[in-house]
Amino acid sequence: MREKSKAGILRLLIPIAVLAIVILYLFFNFSVKTKSATEEAVQREFQETVSNRASRIGAELQYVRIAGEMVAQMIKSTSVQREEIVGQYMLAVTEKTGAYEAIFYQKDKMCVDKSGNSIALNDKQYFPLIAQLADETQYLYVEDDEITGQAAIMLMVPVPETEAALLLYYPTNTIRDMMKIDTDYGKNAAIAIVNSKGGILIHNEMESKFLENGSLWTNVGNEFGVQVGKMKNSLKRENIGFTVIVADNETRTLVYAPIEVNSWMLVVGVDQSYVDQKMDQAWKKICVMLYQLVGAMLLFVVIFAIIYIFSRVKNEEKSRILRERADTDLLTGLNNKLATENRIKEYIKDNPDTLAMMFVLDIDDFKKINDTMGHAFGDEVLSNLGKRISANFRVTDIIGRTGGDEFTIFLKALKDDSNTLSEAKKLVNFFKGFEVGEYVKYSVSASIGAAVFPADGNDFESLYKAADQALYKAKKRGKNQLAFYDDRDRKE
Repeated sequence: MREKSKAGILRLLIPIAVLAIVILYLFFNFSVKTKSATEEAVQREFQETVSNRASRIGAELQYVRIAGEMVAQMIKSTSVQREEIVGQYMLAVTEKTGAYEAIFYQKDKMCVDKSGNSIALNDKQYFPLIAQLADETQYLYVEDDEITGQAAIMLMVPVPETEAALLLYYPTNTIRDMMKIDTDYGKNAAIAIVNSKGGILIHNEMESKFLENGSLWTNVGNEFGVQVGKMKNSLKRENIGFTVIVADNETRTLVYAPIEVNSWMLVVGVDQSYVDQKMDQAWKKICVMLYQLVGAMLLFVVIFAIIYIFSRVKNEEKSRILRERADTDLLTGLNNKLATENRIKEYIKDNPDTLAMMFVLDIDDFKKINDTMGHAFGDEVLSNLGKRISANFRVTDIIGRTGGDEFTIFLKALKDDSNTLSEAKKLVNFFKGFEVGEYVKYSVSASIGAAVFPADGNDFESLYKAADQALYKAKKRGKNQLAFYDDRDRKE
């Protein structure tokens, strides 16, 4: 026992020692890796948020482009480009995309707006850009559309195989609303859409040195040339980026991501105090994780001890269940043949001088039941018999299915010989009322042989042989009855 106890303690200490080594290793590396890991985590979080918002803005502008190109194709397919038809197309595209104006431009001809009104464009400051018709859709930022007096993103959608284009004016205020991400970067975040030259196209009007002069590069000091160069390269390659830059003593972390339109980028200048706050929050989370790790170690010790104590109990219970399953007939839920025989033998060995009785019964004409009613019904007969016959005897008695339609019942510790007759009568009466079937009741009878222990046999083999011979008598007498080996039922 002492050796087993030592072995159990050793098994308990090994995982604790391993856990302690792991904890020490984590603490050793913690001071080296925590700061960089925290910065990387915050950086990834910022970049993911900016990238998602940039993709959303880009998807919105791409949707406007696709809708415009579809309308341009419809205009091209119109045999006669009447103003009212073109106007209907343009009105539809503005309603679907959110563009506030659409103009059908034809070179050297009068232009038409979405309401079908003629409009002149040759006096607009951006007219030279319109006059240079391109083969693909162009995005232009105009600070003043010279129509409504507001800033817009203008899409020039060429009408295929013509010298005409569809001009869509998309409001910058809608883009500005999509740029609102204060909950992710704090209320003081400077947010802007920047072109490939660093020009600030749209911003959230935050008071920041980074948003002055209309150019991001102009606002950054010369000492940050390396970071600016990195941003320029990212803008060209449309990569996501993250860098810390100072503009006139204002420190911000710039996070940028492409919106996949004209090499434009969404740039978010996060106030450095907010970044530091996020770092501190991440650090506190790590500290909490450490406390949780220590708590987990203590909890592990407790749980392991509980598991160690109760594992044997559980294993023993599992083994008992497996033994019971191995001893059970699946169809009837009774003992199977081997279990029935072993339990009767065990009782006879332990109680050689007590009065007991064995019944061996066969269902009459069971083959006929299978042939006429079907095997499924035959199984139902066996299953019902197994469930219902147990209720007629004590829990301590042994009942089992020992053959296809053969059942063995062993009644323990009977009082006297009269008790054997009363138990036999009880079994006979059971079969007088035994019916199977949900809608049509089918009466099932059985031939039963009975033998008394120890008078008819003082071991299992001889007792079973005597009961089997009694069963043969019952069948020979016409079935549907019970016969004793010593004919005591006929001596009364």
